[in-house]
Amino acid sequence: MKRWLDRASQDRKWGRAINVIAVLFFLFFIISPLFFVFTHIGRFEFSAAMQEALITSFCIAAVVTFIDLIFGIPLAWLLARKRFPLQGVVDALIDLPLIIPTSALGLSIALFWGSMGLGLIQPGLLLIIVLHIAFTFSYVVRTTQAAILEMNSDLARAASSLGASPLLSFRTIWMPLMRAGIVSGAMLAFTRSLGETGATTLVAGAAKTVPILTVYFKGSTPPDMNSAISLSAIFLAVSAIIFIFMRSQLGVRRFSMGKVNADLNKRLSRFGSVADITGMLFLLLIVMLPSFYFFKFTDFNFFSPAVIDAIVVSFALAGAATLLSIIFGMPFALYIASRGPFSGTLKLLNDLSMMMPTVTIGLSLSLFWAGKADEAVVLVLAHTAMIFPYFVSTVTEVLSEMDQNLSEAARSLGARPFYAFRTIVLPLIRPTLIAGIVVAFMRSVSETGGTLAVSKHIETIPLLIVNLSKAGQNAQAASAAVLLAVLSIILVLVLKTTQKKR
Repeated sequence: MKRWLDRASQDRKWGRAINVIAVLFFLFFIISPLFFVFTHIGRFEFSAAMQEALITSFCIAAVVTFIDLIFGIPLAWLLARKRFPLQGVVDALIDLPLIIPTSALGLSIALFWGSMGLGLIQPGLLLIIVLHIAFTFSYVVRTTQAAILEMNSDLARAASSLGASPLLSFRTIWMPLMRAGIVSGAMLAFTRSLGETGATTLVAGAAKTVPILTVYFKGSTPPDMNSAISLSAIFLAVSAIIFIFMRSQLGVRRFSMGKVNADLNKRLSRFGSVADITGMLFLLLIVMLPSFYFFKFTDFNFFSPAVIDAIVVSFALAGAATLLSIIFGMPFALYIASRGPFSGTLKLLNDLSMMMPTVTIGLSLSLFWAGKADEAVVLVLAHTAMIFPYFVSTVTEVLSEMDQNLSEAARSLGARPFYAFRTIVLPLIRPTLIAGIVVAFMRSVSETGGTLAVSKHIETIPLLIVNLSKAGQNAQAASAAVLLAVLSIILVLVLKTTQKKR
């Protein structure tokens, strides 16, 4: 097979055909269904409940993102620029909320802060905010930390030698340089908060966000599809506008950090250790401890038929969707990285689809494929549409930064295109490729909102956890969450071990 592919790759027609197939797959299976909901608006509705849900969703996302930034930037600075005991452990903890499915996080946080735990927060807006902080905080920390690690520290040393205080250096040198990372993290946190469904239903109480109200409209008797479609269309449109605005801020080179007061900055610099301690305590007490509280409630009935069936369904669904993402996403990422015709537009569309709320994607896909395919097939296609952009974005970034001279040198020495790809490019991008696979797979396993919008009879493990919790069966729900969390962590550790092997 390798030899046949090596020979076939010499024909440029094969390369063009692969690029065309990858682009058509993206346009037909990812982008077209995303906006198909606009074609099904019959009688447009915008009720008071819909308006309230929109305001609630965007206000929650804004508050969550603001809090993430306030505590996440100091923590990212601490991890990237300082050394302290157990730093490796703290750094590893940052990734755990990204691995644990959000339905398990929702159950855990509802138990921790609710009547079965501390009893401090009842279901409602405040508990939704606390939940959303738990699964978005890591995005801000990781993107900001990456931006800090890429910066040249000589500039700050030069400023210090000229008498600038640490806070003044941070405000006038570091903040402008890491601004792109901060904006990227804020964008991810904001959009993830907007689109979360399953976990939010466990802590919402009487509060209604757009995803919850959309699912309510679709699941009512009889289904109020007109309201669900109208609300989804508005949500998609507003989310797209916000995404385009936030993305435009990545390219802004000049901005003001406010008037500089050297004396005030010098005095405030003394509280740097306070900011470090506060960021660490926030991570441990607000993010980590509540996120794993569900372990306390398990009845250890990990292998009940319902749980096993739901996990098998979830992993099979995630595996199929991830495989499709790899097959079509790899050539699509290569094409975008090659900066061919329309590659910039395709990258923008890919980033846009990554930021769209999954419940509206699921609803649009259910309409797009209604009566055309079996429910299992539609679920695979829906999950593929949700995780494909994450895989492509991860791989495209490293391909864009890779030195193209290596593969070009191999080509000039007579290496066929596919041979050069599998012997030079693939080994270089292998760690990032595995990371992209992990992100895509775990995103599918933890997905709830999009699955709710599509599924009628198939129950994944996140749906099972939500249903058990709503039925008051917290012990069974906790057992399912524990098993899912353990399997997810083991899978990620195995893949990361594979990632490190040469």
